[in-house]
Amino acid sequence: MRYNLTLAWHGLKRYPRSTVLAVITVAMGVAATMTTLALLHQLTADPLPGRSGHLYLAWVDTVRAKPQQSQSLNDITVQNYHRIKWDDAQALLHDHRAIWQAPMASVFTEIRGEGDQAKKHRNYVLATTSEFMPMFGVALRSGRGWTAAEDQTHAPVAVIDSEMAQTLYGTADAVGRELRLGHGVFRVIGVSAPFSLQPHFYDLAAFSFGDQRRDQVFAPVSALLDAGVDLAGSDACDEDGPKKTTLFETDAAHCSSLSYWVSLPDSKAASDFHDYLQHYVQNQQALAGYGKTSRAELTGVGAWLSRQNVVPDNVRLNAWLAGSFLLLCMANVAGLLAARFLRRGAEIGIRRALGAPRAAIFQQHVFEAVLICLLGGVLALPLTLFGPWTLRLQDSGFTDLAHLDPAMFAALFALALAVGVITGWLPAWRASRVEPGLQVKSA
Repeated sequence: MRYNLTLAWHGLKRYPRSTVLAVITVAMGVAATMTTLALLHQLTADPLPGRSGHLYLAWVDTVRAKPQQSQSLNDITVQNYHRIKWDDAQALLHDHRAIWQAPMASVFTEIRGEGDQAKKHRNYVLATTSEFMPMFGVALRSGRGWTAAEDQTHAPVAVIDSEMAQTLYGTADAVGRELRLGHGVFRVIGVSAPFSLQPHFYDLAAFSFGDQRRDQVFAPVSALLDAGVDLAGSDACDEDGPKKTTLFETDAAHCSSLSYWVSLPDSKAASDFHDYLQHYVQNQQALAGYGKTSRAELTGVGAWLSRQNVVPDNVRLNAWLAGSFLLLCMANVAGLLAARFLRRGAEIGIRRALGAPRAAIFQQHVFEAVLICLLGGVLALPLTLFGPWTLRLQDSGFTDLAHLDPAMFAALFALALAVGVITGWLPAWRASRVEPGLQVKSA
């Protein structure tokens, strides 16, 4: 092996210009491919490892509206995010058929600290119930979360993350401080670590991706509604409800505005819970006059993300285009290698005449191809680090997630090695088929 590496290294130095051209070509193809794969890898990664396999989005259609009208809001067609009404959420919470369960809605609203002179901030507040934090694994740094009893009594309490605490109070030690949401005054009972799932799958109606966008305040739905905080947006509203709903102001009692997530231990529990949802909808006698069939669904995280097409199509398209570009680069490198190797026909013929087997000739030239591509991988590394920076300049809402982790670094060099073997195989095979007799005569 050392002998083959030595011959390969001397081969690189013998034709420096074609070596540099081949290395640059490989680097460009590998860097383009790894940049797009790094972004795709981040967008398709498990958003909540160890927990997402047990999480399901529960949905029941109890909106009192005709089927053709249930997908519109003030004559504006909206996407169905499988949200439910607050009354249904309360009923499901009361029955409590899952290990953990919680309704939730991310609301972009005004947040203020203590005192009338406190500076106003606008950020995302998650309206939810007490079981959200243990169900999604929100880590507390100090204080506590609220209880089910505080949900029922509409207690004005909140948990904020450490960055929001620093912004509002100048310190992460914010337990016991006052927080103003809507026209209500809430008491901070806990401070959490920053919580930013990518994608924001539990409420895609608010946003999908974005490291700069996340829920920084968690508070009970009931208390937020009492404080006049609107659950902006809904999938559909009751026909017999008050006609005061807009895209930015929602009547929670008559509009489906809350995502309802549950944690279930296994597939049997999921099947039982789905049957329970079907039974719940069938018991809604108020729907009889609207000609609607009973509709209830229980959707896992992976299926939900796929259904909502969370990963943009252009990201997958870019990955395919980059892969095609890599194939084009490999074809060019294979041509360069073939030209290099066949120029050594006389040398190869003499080595064959002296007893060198075809396998040794083949191995030497494959080693040279692999060495060229590994050098291309080394050059591709800074280019790949530069690639995500150019993606972030596009500001597409998700490009800031593009970065290389250790697994992607390993994949980069594995890809370079594979490119070397694949592109070098045919030129090396052709070099090993050189007839020694003809080459010795010509020499």
